[in-house]
Amino acid sequence: MNRFRNFTRRLGNKLGLAFSLIVCVLILVLATVSYYRTTWIIKDNYLSNTAKELEHMNESLDNFVAQIDALSLSFRRDDNFMEALMSDEEDFSSRLYMENQLRNLFYSSSGDIAAVSLYIPRTGARYTISRLTDSPKLVVDHPRNITSNGWYKEASTRANAFRSIEPPAQGPSAGGYDAENQRLFFTFHRALINIPSQRPLGMVSITISSAYRDQMIRDILEQDAEVVAILDQNNTSFYHSGEKSLSDEASLLRSINWTKPEGYLNWSGEQQAYLVTYNVSPGDGWKLIKLISTSALNERAKNTRNLEFLIGLAFLLIGTLLVTFATKTITRPLKRLSKHMEKVGEANFDVMIDINGNDEIAYLSKKFNAMVAKINELINEEYKAKLGEKTARMKALEAQINPHFLYNALQTISTEALVHRVDHIDRMVQALAYILRYSIRTGDNVNLAQEMKNVESYVMLQQARYGERLSVDIALEGSIGEIRVPKMAVQLLVENSIKHVLEQTLDPVRIGVRGYFGEDGLAVIEVSDNGPGIPEDRLKELQELLRQENWIGGQQESIGLKNLSERLKLLIHTAARLDIRNRPEGGVSVEIIMPAEDQ
Repeated sequence: MNRFRNFTRRLGNKLGLAFSLIVCVLILVLATVSYYRTTWIIKDNYLSNTAKELEHMNESLDNFVAQIDALSLSFRRDDNFMEALMSDEEDFSSRLYMENQLRNLFYSSSGDIAAVSLYIPRTGARYTISRLTDSPKLVVDHPRNITSNGWYKEASTRANAFRSIEPPAQGPSAGGYDAENQRLFFTFHRALINIPSQRPLGMVSITISSAYRDQMIRDILEQDAEVVAILDQNNTSFYHSGEKSLSDEASLLRSINWTKPEGYLNWSGEQQAYLVTYNVSPGDGWKLIKLISTSALNERAKNTRNLEFLIGLAFLLIGTLLVTFATKTITRPLKRLSKHMEKVGEANFDVMIDINGNDEIAYLSKKFNAMVAKINELINEEYKAKLGEKTARMKALEAQINPHFLYNALQTISTEALVHRVDHIDRMVQALAYILRYSIRTGDNVNLAQEMKNVESYVMLQQARYGERLSVDIALEGSIGEIRVPKMAVQLLVENSIKHVLEQTLDPVRIGVRGYFGEDGLAVIEVSDNGPGIPEDRLKELQELLRQENWIGGQQESIGLKNLSERLKLLIHTAARLDIRNRPEGGVSVEIIMPAEDQ
C-alpha cells in the first residue's frame, strides 16, 4: 500500500495510471458500441440494398414474362396461322406453315428459349423444337392426357387471361432439383382461343432456359451464405439457390405477411436464425425471397470488434510509455507561467510569456498576456480620463462665454436697426436670437407650443430668404400644445420640406403643420407639403430605415429622420414612431405619432 502511495505522489505516475484506466474503459465501451452500431448499419444497408435488388429483379422478371407473352400472342395475331390450326392434319401446306412459324420464333430468340411446342387439341398432334437435344429439330408426336393437366385447364379459362406459367417438371433427385431441370426456368403456356366458341384451337408452350434467371441471381447474390428463392403467387417454387429446399420452408411462407408488397423479418429455422427479405411483383405476383443467416451477416461486425480490441491494447501500451514524456512537457510551461505570475504580483506589468503551441497551457499563457495588457490599458485609460475631464471643464467654460458674447452682439445689431428704423432687420435679429437661445437651452423635451414658436421664428427667417414662394400654415387643435416633444423635432421636419421641396423647384411651396389627438389616445403631429412627392423605391428605403434597429450603416442624407425616430423612442415613449408617406393629392406627409396619456 505504501509503495502504491509513493508511486501515485508524482504527477507523471498519476497521469499514467489515470490514462491507462480511461483507455481501458474507452476500449470496452467503444468496442461494444461499435459492435452493435456496426451490426445495425450492416443490417440496415443489407436490407436497403436487398430491397432494391429484389424490386429491380421483380420488375425485370415481369418485363421478361411480358416479352414472352407478346411472343406467344404473335401466333394469335397471325390469321394464316389461326386458319392452319383449323385445317386437317393431312393438309401439308397448313402444317408446313405452322412448323415454319414455330422455327422462326425458336431461332429468332437470343437463346433464352430452350423449347417451343404447339399442341392442337382437335387433332391431338404436338409440334416441338428444343435445344435440350443434341441437334435442334422439329418433332411431331401425339401425347395423351395433355388436356387433363392443371396448366392446360388454367390457360383455357378467361380468368387466367388464357395463359399459364409452370415450373420445370420435377425429377427424381433431391427435392426435384436435378441437373437437367436446373437448366430450365419455367414454361409459358398460351391458349390460342377461337373467339366465337371461347375454346382453345391450339396451345403454345415456350420453355425458358435458366440463362436469364442465373444472370439475375448472380447480380443479387453477394455471399455464399445467402439463399434466393423464386415462387409464383400460389407459392409454387420455381427456383431455389441452395443445394436443397429448406427443411421448414412451409413455416417460412406462413411467417411472411404477403399482404405487404415488400418487407423483412427475422426467422428461425431448425438449425439457425435467418434474416429474410421478400418482394412481391405488382404484375404477375412473383414472390422473391432472400435469406442470410444472422451469424454470417454479423461476421464482419465481429471481426471489426476484435480488430478494435487489438488496436486499443496497442494504443494503451504506446500511450503508457509516452505519458511520462507528456507530463514533463506539460509541467515545464506551468513552472514558467508560475514565475511570471510572481513578477506580476510584485507590480511588474512589463512581463510577457513566449507562446509555443496550441494546447491548454498555450491558451492559459495567452490569457495571462491579455490580462497584463488589459491592466496596462486600464492604467492608461485612467490617465486619459482625468485629462479628458479637465478638457471638458475648459470646453464648458468656453460654452458659457461664447453664447453671452453672441447675445450681446445680436442685441447691438438690433439696437442699431431700431435707431435707423429698419424694423424687418430687427425682427430677423430677434428671431435668430430666439432660435439660438432655444437651441442651447437645457433639457431635451419641450412643450409643443414652445416648439411651434421656435418653428415660427425659423420660418420667418426662411421667408426673408425665399419671399412669397414659401408659405407655412400652423394649426394646433385643443390642448395638443401642452404635450412634450423632443426639442427641435418639428423644426427638423419643416427644414426637410424646405430642403427637399423648395430648394428643388421654382413653384410656390405650401407647408402645413398640424397637431391633433387621433384614435386610441394617440397624439399626431403632421408636417406636409405640396411638392412632387418621393419616388416609390426611395420611399420604401426610408420606411425600411425607420423600422431598422441597427441604422449606423444607413444613408447619410436620411440620418436626421432616423435620429429623430430614435429620440422619440428614448425621450418620449417606446411606442412613439415616425411615419412617412406620399399624399394622394401630391406631396409628402411625415407624422410624429406618440401616446398622449403618458404626457
